[in-house]
Amino acid sequence: MKSTDLPTFPLKLFKWFCRPEYHDDIEGDLLELYAKRLKTVSRKKAGWALLLDVLLLFRPGIIRPLQIDIPFIPISMYKNYLKVAWRNLMAQKLYAFINVGGLSLGLSAFLVIILYVQHETSYDRFLPDSENIYRVYQRQEGNEFLGSDFFSVTPAHLAVAMKEELPEVEAATTFNERRALIGYDGDFYWEEGIVANESFFKVFPFKRIAGDLDKALARPNTIVLSRSLALKLFYNLDIIGEQLTLNEKNTFTVTAVVADPPVNSSLTFSYISALTSGEQYSREVKEQNWQNNGYQTFFRIYDKAGPEQIETKLAELYAKYKELDDYPFKDTYFIQPLHELHLETKANFDVGKKGNPTYVRLFSWIAIIVLILACINYVNLAIARSIKRTREVGLRKVIGAKRSQLMGQFLGESILITSLSLLFALIIAYLALPVFGEIVGAPLSLELFVNPWLIPGLIGLLLLVGITSGLYPAVLLSAFLPSNIFKSEGLQKIAGFQVQKLLVVAQYGASITLVICSIVIYQQFQFIQKKELGYNKEHIVVIPVNFRDVSLNKAIPILKQRWMSNPNIFNISISRDLPTKIGSSSLIDGFSDSTLTDELAIYRTDVDYNFLDLYEIELMAGRNFSKDYSQEENRYLFNESAVKALGWTNEEAIGQRFSYNGEGEIIGVIKDFHMHDMHMEIQPLMLSYTNRYYRNIGVKVSPENLPETLAFLEESYKEFSSYPFTFSFLDDEFQQLYSSDLRLGKIFGFFTLLSILIGALGLFGLAAVTAKQRTKEIGIRKVLGASTQQIVSLLSYDFILLLGVGFILAVPISWYSMSQWLGEFAYRISIEWWIFALAGMLAIVLAILTVSSQSFQAARLNPVDSLRAEG
Repeated sequence: MKSTDLPTFPLKLFKWFCRPEYHDDIEGDLLELYAKRLKTVSRKKAGWALLLDVLLLFRPGIIRPLQIDIPFIPISMYKNYLKVAWRNLMAQKLYAFINVGGLSLGLSAFLVIILYVQHETSYDRFLPDSENIYRVYQRQEGNEFLGSDFFSVTPAHLAVAMKEELPEVEAATTFNERRALIGYDGDFYWEEGIVANESFFKVFPFKRIAGDLDKALARPNTIVLSRSLALKLFYNLDIIGEQLTLNEKNTFTVTAVVADPPVNSSLTFSYISALTSGEQYSREVKEQNWQNNGYQTFFRIYDKAGPEQIETKLAELYAKYKELDDYPFKDTYFIQPLHELHLETKANFDVGKKGNPTYVRLFSWIAIIVLILACINYVNLAIARSIKRTREVGLRKVIGAKRSQLMGQFLGESILITSLSLLFALIIAYLALPVFGEIVGAPLSLELFVNPWLIPGLIGLLLLVGITSGLYPAVLLSAFLPSNIFKSEGLQKIAGFQVQKLLVVAQYGASITLVICSIVIYQQFQFIQKKELGYNKEHIVVIPVNFRDVSLNKAIPILKQRWMSNPNIFNISISRDLPTKIGSSSLIDGFSDSTLTDELAIYRTDVDYNFLDLYEIELMAGRNFSKDYSQEENRYLFNESAVKALGWTNEEAIGQRFSYNGEGEIIGVIKDFHMHDMHMEIQPLMLSYTNRYYRNIGVKVSPENLPETLAFLEESYKEFSSYPFTFSFLDDEFQQLYSSDLRLGKIFGFFTLLSILIGALGLFGLAAVTAKQRTKEIGIRKVLGASTQQIVSLLSYDFILLLGVGFILAVPISWYSMSQWLGEFAYRISIEWWIFALAGMLAIVLAILTVSSQSFQAARLNPVDSLRAEG
């Protein structure tokens, strides 16, 4: 191995800091260390380790001497700087209010968003050695479902085969998420849980409270409870050996209690039961069945093992076990680190709550933009006030002050303002976090023990913002020469007004960009709300039905009759899926007369006679399912998209036959409706009749007397079922489809208003300082006959011109950003010209109102007073 094989950064680092005479010896040591590490870890990890080796090799004798001129400043001088800074703030209360207020808003917004980003990126990192935990997912080419051909489900035998045949795998587990009715001592609760094999806790070492986790799931009909569920059922944690029921008929023994999964866990559960309690999993493992993809597979690798080769070995396992005869799709297996599960995944049937990486990146940029806008306010006002402080600088230089001392003074003022702003920002953030957390659906906190990095992060933020905001004004002010103090022309060249204009343009551009984006997002959601869905979602109560609830399933005909006797209930339908989300698909073929020669991927669900009537779905041709026909099995309704894909007109489709569960016949064609969210185009769909396989009861109710109607539904339901009565409204189910997008709209709108407020504060302060600087000019113009309106226009002109430049920059940026976002929707608005015009007009009106308030005040001054004002 040669020195050129070493990572570039560690090599440059040691050559920069080390004396030349030690280069050859140390380079040889680094090469040896790097070569050894590459045998056990990846190049990336070896590179990081090498960087640490370089730092450890540094010793006083081999470090190159550094020449740094640090001026000595007595402690008393710092105390004096602090006094001067405080007096300056108190002497200019408007300036102090604008700077502290703007920075406080910017810092509080930055803190709130960064806490959210930190929460989103912290998922699953609480587990010990979480970087060694991976999951297996697969791609089935040709089997696109809900817009993706990636699936998180795998065969039952995969985890067993990986543990037996891959030496890199320390442990592998198989599990499924499942909702169950858990009962103890007559109390029953719906609980979300996991059904897993015995290796679960070897892969996921959740904190143990009681019991032996290594053996907790080794036997059938055993269960592990979370701390919360244990206390809810038994009121204590000493419950090993206690028994409870699952879904009323199965008795399980409690073998362990674990801590509740934290809020940043992808796996959320209140119980974990043994997967071997059912016959299907054990049979599929015994038969080495790789045809049924119904299980999640996660695994843990050894510390020194590299994951790079596992995907290749998975392909070899697949070829060894999978029987490819008559299998229509090509499977490819991939692995993914556990900590990427929350954000970096688009697999169907995935586990855990999902975040949106695009939104996390977008919010991060918003946080940075808002903070930069607040910092720009400080820099602009400091530059604008530089003329007022030239005499102070000149006097200090005359009596011997060095430039470094002047810079220290002005940076000290900046850090003082930032410290005050940070204090107020913490208060604002503390009050805003509960509301913001509710909007984004994340529990955010400023508590030290929840966020141990908070104090060092705040100190770093304080120094970063204080130095960044104050550095340029400090350099600018300390550069004044006493000889130029009274030369306004020379001062203008020094004072950095060109930089000030650039900053104002950047501030306007960022604010207008956020305004345009907010308008586009609002318009898209208005479009979604108003678009014709193809079904009616208003005033429909949805009652879920568990297939294990045998008594309720048998009583549905009686229950429907009783409910229909209530005058506030208009219609009832049972179905497998709701029209808002149909989640099953199949392949059909064997069409009797079609231009499609291949199989057709089609979504499907089971409905009853009233489905079309309840949801007001239009029948375009043929007939609906009807009681007038004794046999409706193998008869189907197709939607327009399915008929079109098969090359038929609506009328031609009636009576056509195809292969699905035997021979199927199309008896009717229904109008397309949005059975998924509008990120997807409407897909082919077929409806089949059922009076047995359903999961939901839809009830059309009157909006009047709703509490009484719901109480009547619950009372009747409980006569036939011991399961808890739960319900939702169909329009709420519809809103859930766009929950993440709606959160984006709310957050974007809020921070747009905040950026406008920060920009208005800065503009107000800048206009006030500018008007103050031009007081004598205003007096001379008034003496020469200028009107108040002319003076206001004169003072506003420069700001409006800069706003126009910012608007020109904002238009392409916002258009590109929103085009990318709207591209995620299959049905979307067009970005019209008037959106840009409206945003520009709003910005101009706000700027004119803000600037005119100060300009008008300056223009109304008596010319005599203006001419006497101190320049």
